[in-house]
Amino acid sequence: MKPLLNLVWPVVAVAGLAACSSASSEEKKTVKEPEIQQVATTEVQTMRPSRQIVLPGELKPWNHVSLYAKVKGFIRDVRVDRGSVVRKGQVLAILDAPEVLSELSQAEAQLQAQEAAINEQKARFRASRLTYNRLLKTSKVEGAVSQHELDQAEARMLADSAIVATATGNIQASRSNYQTKKELRQYLTITAPFDGIITERNVSAGALVGAGDAKPLFVLEDSRTLRLTVAVPETYANQLPEKSAVSFTVTAMPEQEFQAKLARSAQSLVEANRSMMAEFDVDNKTHLLKSGMYAEVRLPVERTAPTLFVPKTAVVSSSEKTFVIRVNDNKAEWVSVEKGNTLDSLVEVFGGLRAGEPIVRIASEEIRDGQAVSASKK
Repeated sequence: MKPLLNLVWPVVAVAGLAACSSASSEEKKTVKEPEIQQVATTEVQTMRPSRQIVLPGELKPWNHVSLYAKVKGFIRDVRVDRGSVVRKGQVLAILDAPEVLSELSQAEAQLQAQEAAINEQKARFRASRLTYNRLLKTSKVEGAVSQHELDQAEARMLADSAIVATATGNIQASRSNYQTKKELRQYLTITAPFDGIITERNVSAGALVGAGDAKPLFVLEDSRTLRLTVAVPETYANQLPEKSAVSFTVTAMPEQEFQAKLARSAQSLVEANRSMMAEFDVDNKTHLLKSGMYAEVRLPVERTAPTLFVPKTAVVSSSEKTFVIRVNDNKAEWVSVEKGNTLDSLVEVFGGLRAGEPIVRIASEEIRDGQAVSASKK
């Protein structure tokens, strides 16, 4: 029995080796050379298109001010109301403040007293100076005037001079105090600082008002020219042409289109929303538009120089990066880019590309970096 088994095992081993070698040869026959992928290419374009974007805006008055009372007093007379058209310097309200008038009278009386006192001191100084000069001349005659009398006259003259100097300083202080009280009296009359319309009135005759009030007496606006303010996103901050004109509409008159011109911009971004504030002047002499209205603004934007554009299908946004596939010596090359503006089927890109270079028109991650490709233009 054992001799028979010894013969069977070699036969089985030889058969197994033959089967393995046969399977390996079949696998080698099935492995083929990697195929070169066919891709359609297009060229990178350079363009400087002008386009319009729609942004929200707000109409604000040319001038806007809240008027408060500087001194404490009672409202004696109110001469305007909400909607009143006023001119610069026109009286809006008059206040009564007896304390202010009393302090003004007191300051005036003090000034007059100081002026009278200094006139008296100046007269005394002139007299003492003349006396000293006479004694000085007489002292040249030996024995005519004693040295003691001359010294007393000189001391009296210097004392009177010092009194005049002190009185001069006092009168200057009194004059300044009087001028201050006089200016406070002027604050009892509330006047318009510019031409405009009273948009808010919060007082009536007899009301007690003063500095520190929560509400203003009046709110005055000049809306003959309006400021159309627009927050321009960071993407378009450098694409706003100088002296550009915009068109806009408002909800109150959706069928009518208005025009405005760029007047000024902040030239700085607001950190809260990463946008630049721009202002457009709007002629509003007819008062058809109202301050506070929201507007839908059509804003023209344009790059300062030509930039590169590729088809949207040529840009791949993956978890690794955003890239286009450039064809270089029949090999795929991933080029990292950043996307900008879109224009129909094209998208603006920034990266290591140059105009006229061939790129894959319909790109995907399946076309790996460095893979051999066969390019054809379509």
